[in-house]
Order: sequence, then structure tokens, then C-alpha cells
Amino acid sequence: MTTRTKAILFLCAAVFIIYSNSLGGEFVYDDEYFVVRNVAIRNLSNIPSFFINPASIAFSQLAEDVYRPVAASSYAVDYFLWFYNTFGYHLENLVLHGLNSVLVFILAGMLTGDLFVAFFAAIFFACHPVQTEAVSWISGRSSVLFLFFYLAALILYIRSLREKQKAFRAWSLALYALSLFTKEMAVTLPLVIISYDIHFFNKDALRKKVMRYLPYITLTALYLGMRAFMLKRISQCDWWGGDPYHNALSALAVIPEYFRLLIYPVKLCAFYVSRIAWSAADTRVMLSAGILAAIFLATPFVFRRSRIASFAVWWFFITMLPVSNIVPLKALLAERFLYLPSIGFCMILAAALGRIRYDKIKFTGAIAVILAVSVAAIYSVRTIIRNEDWVSPAAISRSIIKVSPLNSWAYASLASALIGAGRYVEAMVPLKKAMALSKNYATPRNSMGYCYLKLGKYEDAMMMFREADRLDPKNLDTISSLGVAYANLNRNADAIKQFKEAISIDPTFISAYLNLGAAYEQGRGDEKALEVYKDIPRHTNSPQDIGISYIRLGDMYLRLGDKANALVYYQKTIAVCGNKFEELKQVTRERIEKGP
Repeated sequence: MTTRTKAILFLCAAVFIIYSNSLGGEFVYDDEYFVVRNVAIRNLSNIPSFFINPASIAFSQLAEDVYRPVAASSYAVDYFLWFYNTFGYHLENLVLHGLNSVLVFILAGMLTGDLFVAFFAAIFFACHPVQTEAVSWISGRSSVLFLFFYLAALILYIRSLREKQKAFRAWSLALYALSLFTKEMAVTLPLVIISYDIHFFNKDALRKKVMRYLPYITLTALYLGMRAFMLKRISQCDWWGGDPYHNALSALAVIPEYFRLLIYPVKLCAFYVSRIAWSAADTRVMLSAGILAAIFLATPFVFRRSRIASFAVWWFFITMLPVSNIVPLKALLAERFLYLPSIGFCMILAAALGRIRYDKIKFTGAIAVILAVSVAAIYSVRTIIRNEDWVSPAAISRSIIKVSPLNSWAYASLASALIGAGRYVEAMVPLKKAMALSKNYATPRNSMGYCYLKLGKYEDAMMMFREADRLDPKNLDTISSLGVAYANLNRNADAIKQFKEAISIDPTFISAYLNLGAAYEQGRGDEKALEVYKDIPRHTNSPQDIGISYIRLGDMYLRLGDKANALVYYQKTIAVCGNKFEELKQVTRERIEKGP
């Protein structure tokens, strides 16, 4: 077995050991929208729709922010294989991270020809604590999956130059396309390719280079155009601070924090509350400007002394461009944004240790190895500890509050976890804190309304849902929950209006159809209720949702005295569930056995 093979096997084993305690994690935060509540992933036949219908990529408003059909397809495959067993989803993230670490090893080896530098660049990448958000969080799938295609495309591009094989270029382009349709950060590959050529392969004529880059640039332009067409917009939100100037200052202000996360990854946070920078005299802005100026001035010197260090610096800043809020995003700062750029940092760190190793001073080789192993060990321990924060919504929310005690989002998230456990009274404590910290935040008000609803305080629930609806008018949960509150107050007409509004916003929101049918039943509109339930299969191919609609139909026909039709729909429920949804099938069997 060669040293290279042993290094790859060690990398894979290290990733599995470091991230093994993430395999038991629950669905957290956006997992609800990408997986749990996204009915489109429940059938593999929906995969083509992910490319032409962004609404199928995620549930509710999250679908308006991202166009990632390949990532959604991976969730559909996971659902087919694992249903709602989170172990499988986490396992895929872990495997992809292991493969990415191997690709970093291969790439660094191709760039440096130094096994020591390549191995430690890969091991630093594999075990760096900042990667936990991308790897330990199921919704980090887009990060780990796009990077696999991205690195493979780059490696094949380099091989196409070195081995003069056009087939490698064709495969590189195909993988780049997959990377683009997995996550937006992939758009930086053409610039990374140009940077590679400048640093390591700068011998061809300009015309030949342009012809080489053109397919990648064309593919990028086609993707960006398709994304803009599908989402009907380019940015996720308005300018931070209200205009491009303050947006630029605010984006500049967080750069030192990114450096801090890479160099000293101790206070990690799943949701950073970033302050707007209102002046160029802001200390954070001046610090960031100073750091960037120093790096810019040092670039020619670094380029002459170490091509790998120079390329790594270029890599970091090029790959940070999509998340630097040139096009405004809903986050100024996030750890998952560093998953690709961190490779540049890991290369610099490994190259610096490699330089020490080859100094002529006695024992420097041993010192370099000891330092490298120590850094990797510290990173690994911190990562293992950090994985525990991602095991549940409550755990990650508490970890945010510990680091950021004035974070209203974290209190609202903690309350959601308590609500999920049925602890409604307890959940109201963090909800009150969240509402006090943010007067324009709809989520805690919506959650408070839900608590009132479950506690039978329907008037209070109605008032809270109305307030949430004022702050976030298109939130499907709020609109539908307000309808439920109206129904419990016997305001049937108002309830029906709410459910119909939710359906008009999202015709695939099956919960609204079920609530609408129930409202018609409550108002003795049996014919309309039957019509609504029969219409549900037309709007979804989720066996679970169709099965529930059939049970409702069976129950209605049984109540109306039509035993034959009731039996037909109960049997249809069992048939549509197939070999899944045992609980739903058991409920149906009990109805059949019980009879009228």
C-alpha cells in the first residue's frame, strides 16, 4: 500500500471518527423546510420539477431565496432511502465531507508536489471546527455536495492541461454544471481557474486561454440567467443599511470576524446578529480596511516567494465573493460561508508548516510535525464538542444564547423546540424575551399564537396571529393558524377565507386543504368538504398526504352512512402507503375493523 493511499484512508477514518457523534442529530431549523415539510421530495418522479419549479425545492418562503435543484434531488434520494431517519441524511453529509477532504488532498498534492503539505492541508480542512455547520447540519448538504463537484471539476481542469486530454475538460464542465445547480457559491470556479493559470500554468497565449475559459464563463452566465428567471430576482433581500454604500461598509465590517473564525474557532454561533456599519469611521470597518490593504500590498511579494501561498490567498478572496453581499443576502456572516474559502486558509497553514519542516535548522522537521499534529488534534476535539450543539433544535438554540444572549432569533428557535415537545407554557418564556428584543420579528409572535391555540386561549391566539400577519403578510403558517383560531371561535366564514388565502399563495400547501375541509365539515358543508378532500391528490404526490385525505373521505362517508364508499377510501389509504407510514396504516386498519 502506497503512502498516498494510506494518507487517503487515514483522512476518511479521521472524518468518520470526528463526525460520528453527529449521526444521531435531529432535523434542525431549515431542515423542516428542505426536508420535513417539503412534500416534493417525497417522490423521485418530482426530481425534474426541481429544475423548472423553484417552489418545489423548499417549503414556503425559503423556496424564494434559493435555486438548488441538485441539492433538492439529493434530499429526494435520501427520503427514498431513509424516509425520516436522520441517520441517513447525516451519513451522506459525513461521506461527502470525507470525499471533499480527499479531493483537497489530491488538489494540494497537484499544486505543491509535497505529500506533507497536501496531507495536512486536507486534515486541517477535514477537522476544522468551522465546518460543523456545513457537515453536522442536514441543511448544510448544499455546501458539502456542491464542493464535491467543484473540486472534482477543478482537478479535472488541471489534469486536462497537464495531460492534454480534452475528455477531462468535458467532464470538468459537466461537474461544474452540477456544482452550479447545487449551490450559488460555485460561480467562482472560472476565476479560480484563471488564478490557477496565472500561478502555475501561465505559458499559453492569451487567445488560447480565453478559448479555454469561455465554456466555463458561458455556463456561469447561463446558470445566473436561469436562476434570475426562476426566482424572479437576483438578491435575497434589500441593501443592508438601505443603500449600496452602507451595505458595502457592513459587509466589510465582518471580514475580521471571518479571519477570527478560521484562526481562533472558539465562540461559534449558528446565527450571527451583525450590526450595520453606518460610518467608514466604524472601528470594524477601519480594521478590515487595514487588513485588506496589508494583504493587497503584500500580494506581489508573496507571489514571488511562494506561488502556493499566493494562490491560497487568491482562493480565499475569490471564493468569498458570492457571500460578500455584493449581491445582498439574508446573512452578513455565517460559518457555512467558509466551507469553500477555508481551503485557502488550510493550504496557507500547511504550506507554512511545510516551510518550517524544510529549514536547515536542526529539529525543525520534528517541530513542524508536532505543530501540525497539535493543531489537527485541537481542531478535532473542538469539532467533536461542537457537533453536540447540532444534535437538536434546543441544543443549538441554547448554544447561540450562550454566545449571544441578546439574540432574539435564538430565543424564538428555543421556543419552537419546546413547542415541538408539547411544552407550550414553558415555551412562552423565551418567546416573551424574543418579542421584547425585536419588535418587528414575526416568528415569535406566530409561535406565541400557536401556544395560545394549544392552550385553548383562542382570542389571545387570534390577536397574536394578526400581529404576526401584519409583520410577515405571506407566511403560510400564520395565515393558516389564524384560520384555525377563527374556526375554534366558530367564525367559520373567516376561517375558510384564511385557508383559501393560504392555498392561493401556495397551491401545494396541503395543510390548508385539510383545514379547509375540516372548516366546511364544521359548518355542515359536507359536499364542499368532500370536494376539497378529493381535490388534494391533484396537488401532491406525497403518499402520506394523499393517505390522510383518503382517511378524511372515509370518515366523512362513514358519518354520512355510506359504508361502501368509506371502505373504498380506507382501502385506498392502505394501498397508497405501500410499505411505509405504518402508523397511518394502523389507524386505517382500526377504522376498518371497528366498522360503523
